[in-house]
Amino acid sequence: MADLSFDDLIADSEKTAKFVNIKAADGSVVKLRDFSHLPGADFKLVLKYIDILQDDKIKENAKIDAMDLCLVAAADRKDALKEMLDLLPLTGRETIFNAWMEAAEVPES
Repeated sequence: MADLSFDDLIADSEKTAKFVNIKAADGSVVKLRDFSHLPGADFKLVLKYIDILQDDKIKENAKIDAMDLCLVAAADRKDALKEMLDLLPLTGRETIFNAWMEAAEVPES
């Protein structure tokens, strides 16, 4: 029988995680976690939002919202990222999303 420790499992996961770090205007850092290292609820949310982004029947407004919500789900400091995204123009938000997608190795759904 194997003995597993929750703390050890989390620590092992964090060692191999790939983060995208975003430096906020106040100097603090928000980490966007690698897709494969998201906890269960955030993992499921990201899958949901990726499906929305890939659906040709969805309006662009909904896709922009899904992109932002996807990033928030991946963030370690969700409220800080929400505030940052609200202040950024669309091009800045897309730049963050694209950097996260590249680093996170998000699967195609």
